[in-house]
Amino acid sequence: MNHQPDTSPSTHPDHLFTWLDVNQYFADLARQKAWPTWLREVDAYWDGVRLAVDPGMPAEPVWVWLRSVLGPLTVEPDRSLILLDDAGNERPLPVEIDSFDQAPPADRRPRWGDRRIVAELGEPLPAPRPSLPHEVSIIAFHSFKGGVGRTLHCVAAARRLVEEGRRVLLVDADLEAPGITWMASEVTRIDFAYEDFLALVHGAMDEKYIDAVRLGQKFLTNQTLDGVVVMPARRDHTRVTPSPIEPIDLLTSERDPYVLTEALAELGHALQVDAVLIDLRAGASELSAPLLLDPRVHRVFVTTISDQSVRGTAQILRDLALRAPATRATDPDCALLLTQFSDQDHSERLLEVAAELRSAALAVSRRSDEAAISNQDTTDSDVAIAVMTSPFDSRLLNLPASWNSVVTLTARAGLSQVLTPLIEAMPGQPTQVATLVAAATPGTIDDTRNRLARVAADLVFADSSEEADFLATEALRNLAEAHRTELPIEIVIGSKGAGKTFTYLQLCRRPDWSSFIDATGIRASSLQVPTVPVLASSNLADPALINERRAAAAHRLTGQEPANSQAIRDMVTEALALELTPVGWRRVWLACFARAIGIPATSETAEDELTSFARRQSAIFVLDGLEDLFQEFVESQHEQRALRALLVECPEWLRTLRGRPLGMVAFVRRDLAQAALRQNFAQFEKRYEKYSLRWNREEALRLAAWVCQRGGALDVANNEVRSASEDHLSELMLAAWGEKMGTLKSKEARSEVWFFAALSDFRQQVQARDIVSFLATAADESVGSDSRWSDRVLTPTAMRNALPVCSQQKIEAIRLENRPVGVLLDRLQALDIEQKKLPFQLDAVGLDSEQAQLLDANGVLFREDNQYWIPEIFRHGLGFTVPGGRRPRVIAVANLVRRRNNLAG
Repeated sequence: MNHQPDTSPSTHPDHLFTWLDVNQYFADLARQKAWPTWLREVDAYWDGVRLAVDPGMPAEPVWVWLRSVLGPLTVEPDRSLILLDDAGNERPLPVEIDSFDQAPPADRRPRWGDRRIVAELGEPLPAPRPSLPHEVSIIAFHSFKGGVGRTLHCVAAARRLVEEGRRVLLVDADLEAPGITWMASEVTRIDFAYEDFLALVHGAMDEKYIDAVRLGQKFLTNQTLDGVVVMPARRDHTRVTPSPIEPIDLLTSERDPYVLTEALAELGHALQVDAVLIDLRAGASELSAPLLLDPRVHRVFVTTISDQSVRGTAQILRDLALRAPATRATDPDCALLLTQFSDQDHSERLLEVAAELRSAALAVSRRSDEAAISNQDTTDSDVAIAVMTSPFDSRLLNLPASWNSVVTLTARAGLSQVLTPLIEAMPGQPTQVATLVAAATPGTIDDTRNRLARVAADLVFADSSEEADFLATEALRNLAEAHRTELPIEIVIGSKGAGKTFTYLQLCRRPDWSSFIDATGIRASSLQVPTVPVLASSNLADPALINERRAAAAHRLTGQEPANSQAIRDMVTEALALELTPVGWRRVWLACFARAIGIPATSETAEDELTSFARRQSAIFVLDGLEDLFQEFVESQHEQRALRALLVECPEWLRTLRGRPLGMVAFVRRDLAQAALRQNFAQFEKRYEKYSLRWNREEALRLAAWVCQRGGALDVANNEVRSASEDHLSELMLAAWGEKMGTLKSKEARSEVWFFAALSDFRQQVQARDIVSFLATAADESVGSDSRWSDRVLTPTAMRNALPVCSQQKIEAIRLENRPVGVLLDRLQALDIEQKKLPFQLDAVGLDSEQAQLLDANGVLFREDNQYWIPEIFRHGLGFTVPGGRRPRVIAVANLVRRRNNLAG
């Protein structure tokens, strides 16, 4: 039999002053799994150390191991001693080696300090029952340091849940420095407190804690503030002496180790609440341990970005990863809340802290094999750990005394919105889905999927769609609202795929501006002025449509035949061969306008001809497809000058006409405008900002819901989709994609969060075409799915399979939209498979810093600690993978990038 040491420690003790140091050192070795297999237990006290070993274990290898871990000058086998550090006088600690045929069970409990030093300390605590009683959710807010905003955000979370129609029990479990207790005492009488509940549970002889629950139910019902049931820490809030009872007093051997969380869940059920929110004591306190060390509790860690607070929080997370990891699919993941920072001054530090703490929090989540996320489904892992950010607000420095004033202050500071990821992570109510999804047989649900696939596919290429209806986004409503009595002279900026061509066609299909305003839902306008298509994309499926609409407008305005699309494009192409000044280019464009309404003007006569026309009539000239004419816009100064004249000179000339009888709406890609206006682009973009086709979260949800409604996936009226709030849109979409990317009780990501994580770039931009294409592909992939997913139209597997397809389409679109970026994407796509690993360094993929900056500016790359990440919407199409099961921090990084660049959410 080999009795050599099985392992060795990573470090030796610096000092052993007392028997406490001996116990702590051997406990640390156990947690490092550095105990030999023959060692059962170590028990040090002031008068000696006892080592429990296997039966028949010889003493010699025991002493050899002790000398190896404690040092040869610390251990004296001949005298059976451990020598403690001294100041001249020997301080021996006798060692006794005992063998046991069967050592007593460890009986470990959820506490920071372990009473017995046993080998099991290297393993997690015994797992509790799979779920809390009645599946009540318990959310615990903890911080390593005080004064970080933990209590305020806990109160804000409670109010947010109540505002969403949920019942909440809010517990002040900080028995040493209660905060919620003082707030509540100002506005209500406290008849029942946390101390009372602990004492009643401590004295209970039953496993349901009937007396504690019944008394709590009776008195807590009267302690409801703004819909929140509040259980303060103590009844007498003026008492500052230590609490006579603490949570660890409940951890007796005859009880379930998780008695406190079990009892709180029973109380929550009796009060008919959906969630129990707990404000814990700061630090590594035994007051918090029984709650933090239960993996069924949704643990929220609040910290500033100061070094001490961050390091302490990271250490707490590391201890949780060892003692109480989330191992089952129903165990919630941790959440992180970073507070009290400046957007302007602390952006880089914020990124560092988020990365460090998220890495530590991910270690707490040990998913079982069945629930594990595959190497390719990195979006799912990114939504696992919610990283919330709450910047410094000076209003929160001087807190008022009463509950009502504090709640008002948190609302004004917007704290509840900060907590949106946490609120979304709470288990949903199945009845919400049931009310939205009609009972359907597999056949009818497949019919819906087929219809949605057809409708969405038709909308992917807007020019081929026959839809007479369109979705009025905020930008278009702004455009309509601002021009009910005056013709627009505006530029609509948007990236490729943002919906420029679709909107252009919707405007052109209507006979006049008033009809377009009506379609946006804005109050009717009297401006029945014809819209005149001047230029359109050369890739339209039905180019004749534009010629027909132009002819109809010209006949109405002048009674003449206009120039066709090709003739107008030829005028611009021929002008590119000339050395024209800005004024010369302005006259060329005005000649194109004149020809579009049947006036045979030249560049020399266009201004006079249009001025004469404007004395009698009005018209709105509409342009799109400029990228077809100007394909060398990055390098060509001629093309840049032509674009600049259209975007700046022409609008200024039109504004000089008294009464603005002539209008203009030009749809232009952002990169074209940026190339043409290099020096003044920021000012130009700001001027037209409210008309830009940018899809924020609410508008993207509205577009998804609109497509699903037209495809029969949502059984609601079109007007309801148009007017719904963001929260209501989220509820509506449950019928389309379900609450989670799995079953309701699974640990999978929420479908809506996954959707945005999958389709957004690192600039938090999501494009309309990507949304519609995703819905079309996912609907088609969902056809024929098994009956498990009859509660939704789009199945989780189909949604995941749709992402690579959309990713490839996205890359193709970028190649057409932005040639310099397209060249770099081609280079990344052509790399050997072994080079396509995330994260990467620039030299590994052949990029220099300037090229990286270009990709960063376009949302394709993000740098973190000298390594680079690629968002999911590009990663799949480029063929990059994440080796070794590592999880990229897509959600956290994307949100922080958005904050850093002051982009809209």
